[in-house]
Amino acid sequence: MPLDLQIFRTLSDNAGALLYDPVAKACAAVDVPDAGHVMAAAKARGWAITDIFVTHAHHDHTQGVAELKRATGARVCGPADAAASAPLDRILKEGDSVSFGGESFEIWHTPGHSDGHLSFVSLGARLALVGDVVFVMGCGRVQPGQMAAMWTSLSRLMALPGDTRLLGGHDYTLSNARFAASVDPANAVLKARLAEAEAAKAQGRFWALTTVAEEAATNPFFRAGESALAAAVGLVGAPAGDVFAALREAKNRF
Repeated sequence: MPLDLQIFRTLSDNAGALLYDPVAKACAAVDVPDAGHVMAAAKARGWAITDIFVTHAHHDHTQGVAELKRATGARVCGPADAAASAPLDRILKEGDSVSFGGESFEIWHTPGHSDGHLSFVSLGARLALVGDVVFVMGCGRVQPGQMAAMWTSLSRLMALPGDTRLLGGHDYTLSNARFAASVDPANAVLKARLAEAEAAKAQGRFWALTTVAEEAATNPFFRAGESALAAAVGLVGAPAGDVFAALREAKNRF
């Protein structure tokens, strides 16, 4: 049976997320911005949290981990640099794998936003937990001097099958869509997605889940190899990684 994925708003714009395997009755929290919110979401569905997956060390993703572990006894796994704020039972690195119910997640080191950032990638479930590397129509802020690393991380995720779902760590969707439209104004698919983002915001609908194919069509950072995006930042003919860096700097100023 497929994994059940529940996503909800926590803090102001963080994604709270629960994965559930109905056969194994295993439940994983993906990062823990607020332990109370995560426990309430699990209780509402009758799920007992067994695992906590940490994508990266930033405080807004780890600050509830210790409390949730104390309350549930869940096993915690994540990158080494998260150990200062999250009680890790297992430190993960590139090339590791994590079994969860009937599925397995490959561990990819995807730095750029943070040094130790990990993505949890399940080819079987067509699901990647990408933390703050990819957002709907956007990507995370990049550490100084790490543009090349971030581009490498994005490029790996972009190469996943198009129907792979990407779960990001925040809902910045409307802001991202407005920037995307400013640099890719002729993109009809993007125009429709911007309208959807405006409607979602007006309705209070939380939006942190997307697919590789949807991002390939509308995310300017995924589209850095396209001539229209290169032209938008005055870098026609430049390598895609350079276009990405210029787009990300433009987003910082948007």
